[in-house]
Amino acid sequence: MLFVHGAFVDHVSFAPWIEYFGARGWYCVAASRRGRAGVGPDRANGLSIADYVEDTLKVADSLGQTPIIVGHSLGGLIAQKLAELGKARALVLLAPAPAKALPAQPVALPAYLPMMPNIIAGRPILPSAKGCATIALNRMPAEACPALHATLVHESGKVYREMIFGTFKVDFSKIHCPSIVIGGREDRIVAPAIVSWTAEKLGVRAKIVEGHAHWLLEEAGWQEIAAEIADFLVAIGADKLKPIRRSA
Repeated sequence: MLFVHGAFVDHVSFAPWIEYFGARGWYCVAASRRGRAGVGPDRANGLSIADYVEDTLKVADSLGQTPIIVGHSLGGLIAQKLAELGKARALVLLAPAPAKALPAQPVALPAYLPMMPNIIAGRPILPSAKGCATIALNRMPAEACPALHATLVHESGKVYREMIFGTFKVDFSKIHCPSIVIGGREDRIVAPAIVSWTAEKLGVRAKIVEGHAHWLLEEAGWQEIAAEIADFLVAIGADKLKPIRRSA
């Protein structure tokens, strides 16, 4: 399983999921990207979604077999592109950014507006602690939000501009792998209707989960979402894949 993280975070965001699926026998890899983990450019300045796809492709191609790709948020859009390129055995999308415009919901506008000049100019951006809690962590306990915000990294304003205006496209006619698409009813970044649009493009029906928002990775009850994904993998026979053997 190849886990692809979203904006403002890195591979560590999938740590609970790697533990969950690893304990069930899956070989799990969480890919970070340039602009993070000490790899330049500083603060992801000037990077594009195509750069992120290139980084993730290098990881996918190193695995020895075609992976199941799990993408969250921006990582979901990257995962769609990898599937278009024939690099996904199955596709698991969590609150995926769409291959079309991603408009800001009214409740999110106060958090986005301070960042808009840098987004338009393509300069690095980072949400405020209040903005992050309001739009991304609105189903997380209030006491957990400061620590989560402290882990955020700067994101490329160019990447966010591509997402907002929908300039990064995916050819859905080239995606043929089994897919599951999940969103949160209270998501203030990728609204349920947009999650459903992506699912329809993939020929499936979105699962919109009550009591959840955008941070599906750690919100209370995330294990139930992971269990549903595990059931999906069993249903498509992916649990019978030959394990990857690694030398000591």
